[in-house]
Amino acid sequence: MIIDTDDKNIIREVKSLFKSHRNVTNKEDNLEGFYQGFRDGLREVKSSLDGKAELKDAKAWLNELQD
Repeated sequence: MIIDTDDKNIIREVKSLFKSHRNVTNKEDNLEGFYQGFRDGLREVKSSLDGKAELKDAKAWLNELQD
């Protein structure tokens, strides 16, 4: 649907609605990325406890977070 108006206030309101929707989508993507990273970390710990992998030391882990 195309808005047929010259009223700048209406145009600003519509633009802000689209911007706020985009921010919500990005927050949801970021939250999902956080949860995925958390799940991956738990899998690494479980693998370490099962003797299948070694955990990284704290310096390597912090360096990875900074990248």
